[in-house]
Amino acid sequence: MKVEEFLNKICDALGKEPNTLTLNDTTETVEQWDSVGHLSIVAVMDEELGVAVDDEELLDFSSMRTLVDRLKVRGALED
Repeated sequence: MKVEEFLNKICDALGKEPNTLTLNDTTETVEQWDSVGHLSIVAVMDEELGVAVDDEELLDFSSMRTLVDRLKVRGALED
């Protein structure tokens, strides 16, 4: 999946307009990225990409850039 498509799926999961998330967004810049939003993002990763994360890794996801970079390393996302 392309990064832009993934970001738009996250927008949908968080109830945001398409194309409003960037790699520079963090839990501090996205109001909807609270604990429930975090679970929504994990659900997208699981359902759309088939990627599961453990609890420790889950805590590290506080920016879109970190999330996307880790998914690229796993081969789940491409530019």
